[in-house]
Amino acid sequence: MAQTSLRAGQVTTPPQIQLVRKKYRRTLRDVLKANSGFLFIVPAIIIFLIFGLYTVIYSVVLSFFRWNGFGGFSILPPSCQYPACQFAGLENYQEFLYKNPTASAFFWQGLGNNLIMMVAVTVGTVVIALPLAVALNRAVRGQAFLRLVMMLPMVTAGIAIYYVWTFIYNSDGLLNAALKLAGLGVLQAQAGWLGDPSRALGALILVMIWGGVPMTVLLYLAGLQTISKDLYEAAALDGASALQKLRLIIWPLLRPVTVIVVILTINSTLQQSYEMVYLMTNGGPAGHTSVVGLQIFNYGFGDQRQLGIASAMAWLLFIGVFGLALLNLRVFRSKD
Repeated sequence: MAQTSLRAGQVTTPPQIQLVRKKYRRTLRDVLKANSGFLFIVPAIIIFLIFGLYTVIYSVVLSFFRWNGFGGFSILPPSCQYPACQFAGLENYQEFLYKNPTASAFFWQGLGNNLIMMVAVTVGTVVIALPLAVALNRAVRGQAFLRLVMMLPMVTAGIAIYYVWTFIYNSDGLLNAALKLAGLGVLQAQAGWLGDPSRALGALILVMIWGGVPMTVLLYLAGLQTISKDLYEAAALDGASALQKLRLIIWPLLRPVTVIVVILTINSTLQQSYEMVYLMTNGGPAGHTSVVGLQIFNYGFGDQRQLGIASAMAWLLFIGVFGLALLNLRVFRSKD
């Protein structure tokens, strides 16, 4: 075994130890060099931990408390001070599910409207967007212009779109005027389309379909670019019609894109529809267009603020959306 020797008051390191140290330095330098990119995402990770993960945990804790948002509930760590805040357990969930007749009836009505929106918007968006995507994919002249026109609902501010559609749906708006001009005055909504309980929800669904079609068209266009032209040529040699190509070639191969479209639509109609409803109808008339997201907003920021109930309702809605997304993936995967 090599021994350490002393010369002129200095310690000489054996060659074996020097080799180990050089190898260690080289390994450490390589590790730092290979992982230096992670330093650039550290700020994003910190922001996510503070404003993302912690707020999610905070909302879960808050869903078991009664708190109006004014004092009595500390943030670090979550703690409750009576009487400004009090532990409620599962009462927040029971409140809007069945315990409070008024709140529960309003909640189930809003959830029913959400489900109607989910089905109608999903079906309507796919039925409209898929043929449009196929037509745009085949177009030779003016394809860029047509794609630009399709993008207009996406690049226009949502608030501006909602106010324009509100004007269109007014009693003296563009839609009633167009019906009168076409000799279909009997179909006019005298109180406005958003003021008619039997038509308000359908009018909002039409706006959501109009806003969701452009993104769906882009997704389907991207999927159509991946389909080999040999399949179309082989189908043409077999005498397949355009409808048969759509049903037997395009639709099956675009099934993964449809899964994405359905998941995005479910998320939009169940979680993000409250903005449109709030600006256009505020849940009226008489709750016929109320949605769960709008109720969460009202519980969280309304006059009778109950952040615990808002958190409980939000988490129940999230669980529902997550379950529907998993069911959608399972159904389409089983078909594959």
